[in-house]
Amino acid sequence: MIRRIHHHTLTVSDMDRSLRFYRDLLEFTVIYDKVREKLPAYDKVMNLEDVKVRVALLNDPTGEAIVALLQFYNPLPQKRMMSNLFVGSTALAVQTDAIDVDYQRLKAAGVRFTCEPVDVVRDGRVAARLAYAFDPDEIVVELYQPADAS
Repeated sequence: MIRRIHHHTLTVSDMDRSLRFYRDLLEFTVIYDKVREKLPAYDKVMNLEDVKVRVALLNDPTGEAIVALLQFYNPLPQKRMMSNLFVGSTALAVQTDAIDVDYQRLKAAGVRFTCEPVDVVRDGRVAARLAYAFDPDEIVVELYQPADAS
């Protein structure tokens, strides 16, 4: 029986650069970081041959959610255009209780955003504030602040 999401995986082009973003800027904690190769199970489950991949697992600040970052050395990864309109695209939403402070902090660190935080109004009430940031590989990271967190 499926119980919960264990982790969400993001393929990255440069692990060290991505760790600076997720660990240093988003304050996730690295709980595992190793290069894995010669594992038939990886080849089989990923439907690839001779997989060599660096795997980093990071806990979010609560310790309740895990993000897995993968940097492939073999086969070489393929970059593609990112957009919410593409089927299969992903966005990682992180909850904050101070979206404007986090927005300013991340922007000062060079993180690119689509716009400043905006209010999401549903049924005539502000339900949340959010902003879309981009990680080093242009993966969307949504800053999300529920209305009751302000």
